[in-house]
Amino acid sequence: MALNDDTTSDSLMVAAIDFGTTYSGYAFSMKDDYETDKLKISSNQWKSPTMISLKTPTTVLLGPDKKLVAFGYDAESQYTALAEQDKHKGHYYFRRFKMVLYNEIRTAKLTRKTTIPDIHGKRLPAIDIFAHAIGFLQQHLLDQLNSRGTGIIHQQEIHWVITVPAIWDDPAKQFMREAAKKANIHGENLTIALEPEAASIYCKHLSLEKGEEDEGFSVFQEGSRYLVLDAGGGTVDITLHEIQKDGRIRELEQATGGPWGGTFVDEAFYSVLSDVLGREEFERYRRDHASDMMEIYREFELKKRSLERTPEEAKTESTSIRNITMKIPVTLKDFCKEIHKKTIQDVTKEKSNCDGLIWQLDKLRISHERFSDMFSVACDGIVNHIKKLLTSSKAKGTNKILMVGGFSESLFLQEKIRKSFPDMHVVVPHEAGLAVLKGAVLYGHDPKAISVRVARCTYGVGTCALFNPSYHPQSRRTKIKNEWYCRGVFSRHVKKGDVLEVDEAQEDHPYVPLHDYQTGISFKIYTSTEDNPMFTDDESCRYLGCLEIDISKLKRSSKKSVRVKFIFGGTEIKVVGRIEETNEETEVTFNFLEENPDITDKDEVYLDY
Repeated sequence: MALNDDTTSDSLMVAAIDFGTTYSGYAFSMKDDYETDKLKISSNQWKSPTMISLKTPTTVLLGPDKKLVAFGYDAESQYTALAEQDKHKGHYYFRRFKMVLYNEIRTAKLTRKTTIPDIHGKRLPAIDIFAHAIGFLQQHLLDQLNSRGTGIIHQQEIHWVITVPAIWDDPAKQFMREAAKKANIHGENLTIALEPEAASIYCKHLSLEKGEEDEGFSVFQEGSRYLVLDAGGGTVDITLHEIQKDGRIRELEQATGGPWGGTFVDEAFYSVLSDVLGREEFERYRRDHASDMMEIYREFELKKRSLERTPEEAKTESTSIRNITMKIPVTLKDFCKEIHKKTIQDVTKEKSNCDGLIWQLDKLRISHERFSDMFSVACDGIVNHIKKLLTSSKAKGTNKILMVGGFSESLFLQEKIRKSFPDMHVVVPHEAGLAVLKGAVLYGHDPKAISVRVARCTYGVGTCALFNPSYHPQSRRTKIKNEWYCRGVFSRHVKKGDVLEVDEAQEDHPYVPLHDYQTGISFKIYTSTEDNPMFTDDESCRYLGCLEIDISKLKRSSKKSVRVKFIFGGTEIKVVGRIEETNEETEVTFNFLEENPDITDKDEVYLDY
C-alpha cells in the first residue's frame, strides 16, 4: 500500500493542523485561491480570557466517561472552574501531551496501546487523546466553514495535512496517521508534513512575495544554503536546506535535534519551585491546587516571553537590571508553611540552590541572572547542536540561519543565536510560530516542493541467506528443505546518508518464502546507525516493524518470488511489492505499532541471489 503524498484531484481545499506541544491550530486555503495567490491562507483566531491568538493550547479535557469535554482555552477554563469547586478529580486533563509521548517512547516501543498520564497520573491510550485533539480541530474548521457559507460541507472535500517533528521516526508518523483515522480523516485524504520543511516552504514563498530587495530573504535565492532552526514548544529540529535551480528545496543533511523547546524552560522554573517546597511536596501542591497551578502556568508564560537580554548583554549595559516579578497564589505560601512550619522566605534562605528568589506578599521576584539561567540549558543545547552540525562537510557554504517555530519568537533565544554565530545571517520571519502551520498548507498543495531528502539511518529487512562458511557464523546455520541457511541476515535497502529523490525507488531485492504453504510474506524491518550491518541483532540495529505481502493467489507449486522496493523520498515510507511470476504489483501493508512483535522467530523469506 503506497502512502499518499499527493492531494486528490477533487479536493477543493487544503487544511493543515499544526499539532504542537504547547499550542495547536489550523489553517487552510482553497485550491482556486492557491493558484492565484499562494499566501492567501486563512487561520482561526482563538479567544483566551486575556487575549486573542492564532493558536490554542494543546490541552484536552475529558469527562469521567472519557469523552471529550473541551479543548484548548476552553479546556483550561472549564478545568479551572471544576478545580475551584473541587469537582475535577473524576475528569482527565491532558496538557502538553505530545512531549509526554515523545519522552515515553524514548525508552519503550510505541504501540497502539501506549498510554500517557494526565496531570494527575491517570493513564489513557495515547492514540485516543491525540484523536480527540485532531477530531476537535477538524470539526471546528468544518463548523467555521459552514458558518461562512463556503459551500464545503463534507470533510472528504478537504485534503488534510498534519505536521510532525522531523526527528520523529516511522512508527510515530504511523501513529499520527492512525490517530487521524480515528478522528475520521481518511488515509487517502491525509499527508504527513515535517515541521521544518513546512516552515522552509512558507518562508521561501514569503520571500517571493516580498521581493529580493527585502533584507534577509536573499536566503532563498538559487543555490543558497541555509540552516533551519525549528524551535517549538517541545522538540527542536535542525537541518540544512538548499534552493535548487527549479526553486524546489533540497535537504542536505538529515534532520536532527532534541527536547530543547520552550517547555524545557518551563521545567527549569518548576524545578526551582520543587527545590523550595521539596519534590514530593510540589507534586502534591500541583495535584491539590490545580486552579492555582493554572495561574502559575499562565503567569510564567507571559514572563518567559518578556525576557530579552542574555546575561552577557545585561552585564554590559549601564542601566539597572530589573528583576522579573510574578504574581503567585497565596496558597503556595500557605502550603509551604503548613508543610515546613516556616515561611516560604525562610525556607528559601535555607536552600543553597535557591539564590535569586525573593518572596514579597503575593509576588515572587526572580533576579535577571537566575531567570536567564532557566533559558540557558535549552539554549545551550540548541547552540551546541548547531555548532556540531556546521562542522559537517555538507554544511560548507552555509552562512544563514532561518529561525522558525514558537520558541524562535523568544528574543532571548534570538540574541543567543546571534551572539553564538556572529558570522551567520540570522533570519526570523514575522510570526515565526505560524511558519510551520502556513507552510503545511502550501506543502499540501505541492508535496514535491521538497525534492530531495537524506536518509536518517540505514534501512533493511530481516531475511535468510544461503549459508556461506566464509563469513556466516556456525551458530546461525539452520537447515530448511535440505538446504543450509543463515538466519537473521540484514538485507539493506537504503544506507544512512543516502540522497533520496522524491518518489524514486531505492534498491529492490527479490525474496522467496521458505515454505510452500505460505499465503503471505511478513518482512521484519530494521534500522541501523551503521552503513552496512551484517545481522539484524547487531548492536546498531533496532526493530522498526513489519510489512505484509499477500501471495495467496499464487499456486502452491510456484516459486512465489516477490521483488520488494522501498521508496524513501517522501515524509513516509512507501513500499511496492511485485510478484515476479505475474509481474503484478501486490498490496503491501505496514505494521509499525504492533504490541508484542515476534522478532526472534524464524524468518519467513530468503534473499534470492
